[in-house]
Amino acid sequence: MNINEMIMIAMGAMISIIAFFLKKESLRVEGLSKKLRHIEIDLAKNDARDGERWIQTQKLLEDRRTDVVRIFEKLEK
Repeated sequence: MNINEMIMIAMGAMISIIAFFLKKESLRVEGLSKKLRHIEIDLAKNDARDGERWIQTQKLLEDRRTDVVRIFEKLEK
């Protein structure tokens, strides 16, 4: 074997090792991306639920305010 063949073999091995680790890292990043997507979807669902709950709470508070106003009106008579 001459020096050129050895250099080519070493370069091929280094490229293979680098490609292996890049592929491994790519799979890890893809997995994290999927998890992040699921978390964002869950967060959006929770925001929608919270918004709906706040709307209902505000309606109930407004009803209570009108009830209190009516009670004070009856007390003043």
